[in-house]
Amino acid sequence: MRVILFSLLASAFFVSSAQNNLQNYTPSILFGKGDWEFKSFQNLYTQTKSFDANGGKVDNGRRENYFTSINQFLFGLNDKINIGADVWIKNVNTSDAQGSRTAVVGFGPKIKIAPFNNLKRLSIQSTFLLPLADDLENQTSNDAFLHPDGSLWLNQIFYDLPLSEKTQLFFQQAFWYNFSRDSFRANNYLQTQTSVFFSYFPNTRFTVYAMSEYFPTHYNNGTQTGEAFFSYFVQSGLGAKYQLVPNFIELEFLYTNFWLGSEGEGAGETINLGIRVIRQK
Repeated sequence: MRVILFSLLASAFFVSSAQNNLQNYTPSILFGKGDWEFKSFQNLYTQTKSFDANGGKVDNGRRENYFTSINQFLFGLNDKINIGADVWIKNVNTSDAQGSRTAVVGFGPKIKIAPFNNLKRLSIQSTFLLPLADDLENQTSNDAFLHPDGSLWLNQIFYDLPLSEKTQLFFQQAFWYNFSRDSFRANNYLQTQTSVFFSYFPNTRFTVYAMSEYFPTHYNNGTQTGEAFFSYFVQSGLGAKYQLVPNFIELEFLYTNFWLGSEGEGAGETINLGIRVIRQK
């Protein structure tokens, strides 16, 4: 899950006074009628250590690599409602005998709305994803754990706050409601994601940003019941974006490190590459 969550955010954290510049299209901004966007974000999470009960790091005795490709399409019905779809593909590879596996872990529709006329930089997005493969947690095999097994209803609130012509803050509050299927978690459960991004714009084609994110799971794995803030992790990182073709194609690089977490959470890092294409009428 952690390999995916920030990838949803790190694709468009930019704002500028020029309405036809890609920097204007943050996740908070909807597209106008007939405009559309395609984003493909490639994420590699790797770890050899996990956090212990005291917050220290312990060696897992193996390296685990999780690669996630998130592909998203969004189309503007008007400047109040956008619709689209996501495809999430994931691969796991470990350094021991568990080997490798690839599957489509999420596929489904999304809708995005701007509910308040007086808050143009606040929007709400809802996405429902179904897995297109079975036994994602490998409950009946000896393969590696690939992804939490079940469907996902992801609801996100986006808001950005310009600080100056060169800087802005972006906030996200997300609610990940997981419908368990063949999972070690016997019941449905909730995760919440709070993210903050600070962006700086040296010019209209280049952006650098810093991010930090707190992601708790409200479920006790031992009792198999809901429990607020039972486990969590924190990641922070630095990224950059460059408009390869102004007002059309944008490239992104992002690095993050998981520096704090509860017992059993992975203490790894991520390297990410993204591309975004926007067509405006």
